[in-house]
Amino acid sequence: MTQAQVESQVESWNWNMNIFEIYDELRDNHTARQQEQLLAYAYEFFNKDPNILELASHFGIDIIEE
Repeated sequence: MTQAQVESQVESWNWNMNIFEIYDELRDNHTARQQEQLLAYAYEFFNKDPNILELASHFGIDIIEE
């Protein structure tokens, strides 16, 4: 996914989907690489929400804070 696609996808989640719906979307519609891209951006976009870290952990993704 391009960075613009990642940003657009994550921003569409804002106020439209809860964490469980995001999980379902990531599980059903995205490759491991896309999951990593989306969750890394989502973590920053949602102000380092711990739920995003937990979700990333579930998918085996380590988000490194900068």
